[in-house]
Amino acid sequence: MFDRFTLAVVGGVLALVAAGLIAAALVRGRSAPPDLASPSGVVLAYVLAEQHGDAQTAWDLLSAATQAKADRERFLAHAGAGFDNAYLSTEDERIDGSSASVTLVRTYAGSGGLFDGGSRTVRNTVRLTSESAGWRITVPPDDYVLLNAKP
Repeated sequence: MFDRFTLAVVGGVLALVAAGLIAAALVRGRSAPPDLASPSGVVLAYVLAEQHGDAQTAWDLLSAATQAKADRERFLAHAGAGFDNAYLSTEDERIDGSSASVTLVRTYAGSGGLFDGGSRTVRNTVRLTSESAGWRITVPPDDYVLLNAKP
């Protein structure tokens, strides 16, 4: 039914696709930890902590003033649900003395379905301040802190 050449080409293509998927999974899983000395690193660490369900680490990356306005127990209960599986990056880091802003970029892969519009990207501006412990977030990329303010 099929000649050897056709089977070899199909087998080679399938092997290359499998190798590419395995390589992509390995590379994505081995990313270096964010640099907490930079505003962009703190933002990435905050969002990664939420992705991994580590609400305490996310809380610790908030500024003291932001923590004072928020209800810690509610934050810990709601933040870090671990549901967001976006590819994360940052852009447009701006430092002005003891304050900074960073644009967090979340890219969500498309489902690959027939009517899928492809990937989508969401950008949020995150604001930070320099404290004795390093850069800390004053305006997070999500609304957990803002919705769960102390009464």
